[in-house]
Amino acid sequence: MYQKLAIIAVAVSLTACSTFSSKKDERSVKSEFFGGDIKVTYKMSGEFESISSSGTAKVTSNAPDASEKAFIIASLRARAQIAEFMKTGIESEKFKQTVSNSLQEAEEELKSSSMTVVKDKITSELQENLKQKTEAILRGTYVESKEFDKGTSTIKVVVKSSTRDIDTAKNLSRMMGN
Repeated sequence: MYQKLAIIAVAVSLTACSTFSSKKDERSVKSEFFGGDIKVTYKMSGEFESISSSGTAKVTSNAPDASEKAFIIASLRARAQIAEFMKTGIESEKFKQTVSNSLQEAEEELKSSSMTVVKDKITSELQENLKQKTEAILRGTYVESKEFDKGTSTIKVVVKSSTRDIDTAKNLSRMMGN
């Protein structure tokens, strides 16, 4: 019991320490893919931060376990969408165009004429980051939120994975001796 509490306390403190970095002033950019079902967040330098995906499933009966089955189906759809995106979406021309547009919008929001960002370099850096972290991203997904729409009897699940969560999970795993 005390060992579990100690592990959790250390994990929380490690997470808290990792939030204080020298790159705090670097702005995050978000790009949306597949009509907004997949959202990728990254730094202006092209460093990957997080990916989230949403999936839905209809509750098809009044059985006690029907909503749980719909939740599982929605979660699997969201995870499958991330897997498909990591497999094919990263290499697409649409990926490059979307990231380039997001970077352009971020530059305009900053209204900084002195800021020169090489969009192709950032896009390539982001692509490379995502390729290198694909396995960890897919393994580190978790359900971030779950909603039930009574009107349509639909469950919507948002699945997320981020570098911070992946690092915390690795540290926790090491501390538990795995």
